[in-house]
Amino acid sequence: MATSGKLLDKALASVGGKREFERKHRQYSESLAYLDAVTPELLKKYDNQWVAAFNSTVVAHAPTYGELATEVEHRGLPIGELVIKFLTTRKVITLF
Repeated sequence: MATSGKLLDKALASVGGKREFERKHRQYSESLAYLDAVTPELLKKYDNQWVAAFNSTVVAHAPTYGELATEVEHRGLPIGELVIKFLTTRKVITLF
């Protein structure tokens, strides 16, 4: 059975190593903070739409998640590195 250190090394290797993981994490965190900060402004343009942010920039938007995914794929963007959020002025209850 692998030790936790070996499991961590294996996980980090799967994303390109520790530096690449840290870079992707930093980029994702910055894009998430950006999207949260500009949500009120974005709601004026993209109410009831899905938006995707990458490198602190909105890179795609669409009324359905499927359409957003298609647009992201068409543009060749790394969907696993995007911050994707549904924007709405309506009250929404999320159940987990």
